[in-house]
Amino acid sequence: MSIVESLVSSAAERIGTLLVEEVQFLAGVEGQVKSLQKELTWMQSYLTDIDADQEEGDERLQTHIRETRRLAFEAEDVIDKHILEATPAKKESFLRRYACFCRCLVQTHQIGTEIEAIKSSIHENSEMLKQYQGGRRSERKAQKRIPRSYPNSQDDLVVGLDEDIKRLVENLTTQKNQSNVLCIVGMGGSGKTTLARKLYKDERVKQHFQCQAWVSVSQEWNAEVILQEILRQTSGEKPSAGETWSIEELVEKLGKFLQNNLFLIVLDDVWKKEALEDMLPAFPTGKEGSKIIIATRNQEIVRFPNLHCDVHEPQRLNEDEAWSLFSKIAINSGNSPLVGSIEMLGKKMLRKCDGLPLAIISLGGVLSTKDTVEEWEKVSRAVSSKVMEGRGTHLYGSVKDMLALSYRDLPYDLKPCFLYLGLFREDCEIPTGMLIRMWVAEGLVPSQQLHEGETLEDLARQRLDELVQRCVVQVAERNYMGKAKAISVHDLMRDLCIKKAKEQDFLDIYDPMSSSTADESVPDGSAIPIQSRRTVIHSHRTTIVLPSESSHVRSLFIFGQDNLGIHKWHTGEDRAKMTLEPVYKNYKLIRVLNLVGIDTSDSTLPAQIGNLIHLRYLGIKSTNIGELPESIGNLRNLLTLDYRGIYGYHSYPIVPNVIWKMERLRHLYLPGDMASRRELNLDTVKHLQTLWAAAGGDWLLEEMPNLSQKVQKLHIGGISSIEQLEAVFRCPSIVSDHLHKLYADWLGQDIKLENMEQISGCERLYKLGLRGKIEDKSKPIRFSCNLKRVEFFFTGLESHGTLESLGKLSYLKILRLSRDSYMGTEWVCKAGEFPQLEQLGFLDLPNLEEWKVEKGAMPLLRKLSLWQCERLKRLPQGLKFIHTLHELEIRSMSESFYSRIWQAGEDFDVIQHIPVLKII
Repeated sequence: MSIVESLVSSAAERIGTLLVEEVQFLAGVEGQVKSLQKELTWMQSYLTDIDADQEEGDERLQTHIRETRRLAFEAEDVIDKHILEATPAKKESFLRRYACFCRCLVQTHQIGTEIEAIKSSIHENSEMLKQYQGGRRSERKAQKRIPRSYPNSQDDLVVGLDEDIKRLVENLTTQKNQSNVLCIVGMGGSGKTTLARKLYKDERVKQHFQCQAWVSVSQEWNAEVILQEILRQTSGEKPSAGETWSIEELVEKLGKFLQNNLFLIVLDDVWKKEALEDMLPAFPTGKEGSKIIIATRNQEIVRFPNLHCDVHEPQRLNEDEAWSLFSKIAINSGNSPLVGSIEMLGKKMLRKCDGLPLAIISLGGVLSTKDTVEEWEKVSRAVSSKVMEGRGTHLYGSVKDMLALSYRDLPYDLKPCFLYLGLFREDCEIPTGMLIRMWVAEGLVPSQQLHEGETLEDLARQRLDELVQRCVVQVAERNYMGKAKAISVHDLMRDLCIKKAKEQDFLDIYDPMSSSTADESVPDGSAIPIQSRRTVIHSHRTTIVLPSESSHVRSLFIFGQDNLGIHKWHTGEDRAKMTLEPVYKNYKLIRVLNLVGIDTSDSTLPAQIGNLIHLRYLGIKSTNIGELPESIGNLRNLLTLDYRGIYGYHSYPIVPNVIWKMERLRHLYLPGDMASRRELNLDTVKHLQTLWAAAGGDWLLEEMPNLSQKVQKLHIGGISSIEQLEAVFRCPSIVSDHLHKLYADWLGQDIKLENMEQISGCERLYKLGLRGKIEDKSKPIRFSCNLKRVEFFFTGLESHGTLESLGKLSYLKILRLSRDSYMGTEWVCKAGEFPQLEQLGFLDLPNLEEWKVEKGAMPLLRKLSLWQCERLKRLPQGLKFIHTLHELEIRSMSESFYSRIWQAGEDFDVIQHIPVLKII
């Protein structure tokens, strides 16, 4: 069924929630509101069994579907408006409040009349929908989705490329090939990016080139941002806060660095030759053998003037290769017993994929959720139907047909989660934490499907995992827990997402750099048209003007210049500026407001923002807003407040002590260096899951004992006394079953953490970051047994026993010791210690002279970084026994240390087996 069923379900649930949470403002119409909710539930039940084929082929049904959408929206709006009007202003006089009460009596009668009219329309529409079900009605029951295994990375979804990779790696790494450019050319979905990524990550390639960079250019590119990213990846150089570099400066800096280095640069997803005209002049010849890889679907790129390149076109997969790729995805623990019965069906469907990897992956993603022969047969019929030939989807070609099938097969409650991805620009790496919080705020994750012990965020994570399993999205980065930290969407899948979002009136996208979404007729300084209830604006203007009549807006996203999945946040003339007056004056029912990388004209958040009582998500990240008004305490429905990364404000950001009024708040991200350290009451915020970058102060003494027991992520910075430090580490939330991420920092000669016993028993603590002195001389520290990531700064550890405790952690994957975190002169890693460690980093450990690694220690280590350990005499001989060690990075060590590891040095045999060496 279409997304409309999800919209109706969401409206019914929201109205049910309002009946509980806002009952005082629904007095007099409570019975009618309950009846309206019931009508919506009935209407949803008639939508359940109407399949997509019926909808696409019946214009009359499509009319009823559009009417259903309108009625669901209207039902929500009428109640939200009433609650808004019935909410008295806190500071009004008694006479004004009395007048408001009298006015509400009239409004109660009016809303009652409106509700009855909507109920009547819903009832009529339901009667019409009955005809498409033969008069029956169905109910969906909450169903827990069973997690399945699926490939952990895109690298697992590669077949048939071995010979190509071998030959192309040879061309890239030998002097025989005089061409310095490799063009990988092919249609969308043919595997260009996959092949380029395999070449880029190949160990022989990494070992050969001195520096590498990967950027996605896309249809709409910003040469300045791309060149800045290439410079960052190759040299590590980037502008400081508040600094900007012109194109000319970037070209000069990049040219100077690359000229003396053997480099490899990958330009992925190049659409137009104009992009090469913008960027290629910045790349000098470099050392002989430097290479550029260009992945494109445009044959004209190959004929670019003076581009002497080798051309490679990925070949389509043969039957065996196609089945190998397909079975990696489609065959799993749920359906593997049926392989004998479904193999013939699978191979029949694969013929429709024409050997194109993306089509095969999409089809496999659909079938990965099917556990019976009957389900496979149903998909097979769909693949063979006329719909798959383009009649219903208007998308042609095997790749786009399979993408359309994967969308059609999504459960009704997963479709809006997918369409939501259209918010983000092409080739953007989407941060999953923000995405999940926005899904929850939007009501896309229904609470009626929760099971005991789950949170809405858990359920949203399951939705995300299912999109990954179905191969609708790709995992771009995983965190220390193995969960998706960032995802990406193939550009063809994104095209489908945007097309469906427009068809369903789900999302308006304004992006002046995108030919598919921009309204080119809107001049700079004029109001941007907003027609949908959910709108995203990707700003490339100096001034953003919002229309004054868009009262229907429920979600508004405004993102500054964004490309490559990175943001160009800096103070300067080209940062977009706007006034928020239209928002608080005309968008009074708004639920989600997310501004990223935007400046307000007066560097403030207006006090009237507190009148937007339906706000559930307020994001003002990377803005110039230096002070929050006290009126934000009126936002009683707020679930997330994201106030990180404030730019261009020259004093401490100010957060008033009103957070305690937001009793439903779940996630609070603060700017860190706040002027609010004097007070921050949180004892009433019982649902708080995230408290991040809160500035220390005496408020900790009273508030930490009463902090929500549901806190999962806790970061307190700038702790300035022993009493404050002890209050944090004695906090009951630390030993709760929920806390899994803890960061704290305290600086000062007289402040030292004496006791860490409290966190040693916190079994769900997975990530620990401490910045400040810790006493371990008299008694070694014991750690939580399930820690996966540990980062220490300035801790001044002295005990060998503390290091042994770290070595005994069975699940530790990442350990970073920085800036005087260990003050001993010797460290011995014994056999059997650090059994799961994958990354180890030492930075500025001034006393460390001897480091020994016994055979059998750190058997899974993949990356080792040593920076500024100037007294360290040599690398441990035991490194030669760690066969998993893939990358060694060494910077700013002593001359004698370097002399031992060069090719003729005494310790060269320790590192000669390591594929990637970065010695600077």
